Amino acid sequence: MFETFLDYIARTNLFNFIIFASIIVFIFVKLDVLGGLDKGAKIVSDKIDDSKNAKETSESNLQSIENKLSSLQDEVNQIIDKSEKNAEIVGEQIISEANKSTENIKANTLKLINNKTEVLKNDIMRRASIASVEVAKEQIINELSNNYDLHNKLIDESIEAINGVNL
Repeated sequence: MFETFLDYIARTNLFNFIIFASIIVFIFVKLDVLGGLDKGAKIVSDKIDDSKNAKETSESNLQSIENKLSSLQDEVNQIIDKSEKNAEIVGEQIISEANKSTENIKANTLKLINNKTEVLKNDIMRRASIASVEVAKEQIINELSNNYDLHNKLIDESIEAINGVNL
């Protein structure tokens, strides 16, 4: 009986194992576990390929940007050099124009000084002439007032000069 019991258990275990294995095979087939695993593996493989391509693209973009940055510093230096040269040229032009303006102002100032000098000379001459005439007038009046004979002589000469005029 012991043998039969062991046979029974062995057969039951074998039967249970066969049922369990059948269920597992049925589930694998029904759920397509191997196809899902293949699909998952393909998706992971595609993702890895995409990541590699993205990495290569990123590295290429990085290299391009680094090249542009290195040339950018050269461009900045060239722009600075051009700006400095332009500033020097503009500075020289400003100085040249300032010198010309200074020379013009100096020449105009000298002309103005000369003109003012002439005006002052003429004014002094006019005042001196007026003063001379006034002094001469006073001297003549004094001389004529003090010397009656001279007064009469001048009157007589004036009358003779008028009579000598023919109209």
